Amino acid sequence: MSSSPEANTAARRPQAERSQETRLRILDAAVELLIEGGYARANTLAIQAKAGVSRGRLLHQFPSKEELLVAAAHHVLSLRREQGGERALPVDPAERIDAVVEGLWRSFNEPQFWAATELWVASRTEPALADVIRPAERRLGREIWASLDGMFGPELAAHPLYPVVRNTLFTSMRGVALAYAFDERDPTTEPSLRGWKQLAKEILLTK
Repeated sequence: MSSSPEANTAARRPQAERSQETRLRILDAAVELLIEGGYARANTLAIQAKAGVSRGRLLHQFPSKEELLVAAAHHVLSLRREQGGERALPVDPAERIDAVVEGLWRSFNEPQFWAATELWVASRTEPALADVIRPAERRLGREIWASLDGMFGPELAAHPLYPVVRNTLFTSMRGVALAYAFDERDPTTEPSLRGWKQLAKEILLTK
């Protein structure tokens, strides 16, 4: 006697949930190793041991190291977005700019930035990794721009020079953040932070 579709679905659900749990454990372990020891130490054996999974389960989820580490970097960013949710931002344009600039700068001092940085640097000499990262980063870049546009709001984003401000803030912050890899400081005291705010306000608040 064959089982009903409902019974089959119920039987499959726990397996799917276990698979998703395994995937998350692997991704979390990979990100921790990327941040703690860099790309060179984030090998599949170390990730497998830290996640506490079998070799077969790891390879079932991620057939290659490149796919695993790229997925791990984006996993952290997704978690941060989910946990942070939509934050209330000031209505006043000047205060809103200050809040958005501060939030953007914080994002360059969080784990996902360093995980991604490890992958970017490694991909310079590893074509296979670069082939995986390139399309993923392009998709992620579009998501970041859309999120940033939403935070600034339609009025500020409609300014003709807004794209220049957005790109300048992003690339400048990324460059400054790299120095924190060897010069650990309190990012809230970053001297450039005041200048970024001033730059954005002087351009975006000028008609």
